[in-house]
Amino acid sequence: MNRGEDFAHIVYTLLVVEKQKSVEEAASVLGMSYASLHSRLIGRVPFSADEIRALIRMLPDARLVSYLLDGSDFVPAERLKPSANRNHINEAVQRGATRVVVEAADILELVDAVLAGGGLDHRHKKLLMQDIVEAERALATLRLQISEA
Repeated sequence: MNRGEDFAHIVYTLLVVEKQKSVEEAASVLGMSYASLHSRLIGRVPFSADEIRALIRMLPDARLVSYLLDGSDFVPAERLKPSANRNHINEAVQRGATRVVVEAADILELVDAVLAGGGLDHRHKKLLMQDIVEAERALATLRLQISEA
């Protein structure tokens, strides 16, 4: 059992590699010292459930939620920011529907290329599964956007 090392690696990537927030800022938001957060980022100490929730609020990156839901019957969806403007809501739904089509087209394009190239191997399967996860997230987000519109 890796005690959350894969999750810690995602958080490390978001904070240190992609610099979405500074490690110092993240430690402050989480109410811990830099050293305590560093211990979590390198996998020495696992993140608690409350820390994970705070991380997701601070770093709204789908990779965090996707990791937590992987292997379950659930798919992450992105919420619309509340807006009283009907045009903003309609535009968001239209962008969401377009995203679903684009993600599905990406899958179809990869399937066509794989079949033309001789068939599915482990590398293609991994790429297809990543594209399917993105398409599922896009579809779940669209469903949520429509239900909240």
